[in-house]
Amino acid sequence: MENSNPLPEMQYELMLFFRYHLRPHYKSSPALGRSAYVLLNRLERSEPMTLKELSQALRLDTSTIHRQVGALIRHEHVAYVAGVAGEVARRIAPTEAGIDALLDTRMSYEQGLRDVVGDWPQEKQLAFMGMLRDFNENVERIEEAPWPRG
Repeated sequence: MENSNPLPEMQYELMLFFRYHLRPHYKSSPALGRSAYVLLNRLERSEPMTLKELSQALRLDTSTIHRQVGALIRHEHVAYVAGVAGEVARRIAPTEAGIDALLDTRMSYEQGLRDVVGDWPQEKQLAFMGMLRDFNENVERIEEAPWPRG
């Protein structure tokens, strides 16, 4: 008899998905590590952010954000920029080198995706992307931390 509760298998498949996701398939190593890739993706789609704003947006401890931003500054992938007049907190924005590294890494991940789903019909690819977006948007709604899209 088939189990009517899909959650046990869903959690197992998600575990495997997380194991495989964002693994580049045609390069030995991407330009950016996963945390740098996530942080730069967030900064690319928003105005410059403070460390506190990044911490809240990424749902990470401030010390983790400090460490990640420090590494990105050392690699010249982000820089501090002026905020609004009178604002004490410094804002962080991606540099040209950071955007270049982001695009290079994104291309690597897209190639990995192409290797996996490239032979799927476009309908199936769009359905999968739609389910991923629905899943992510529900998580963002529950966590009250939406990500910019578009």
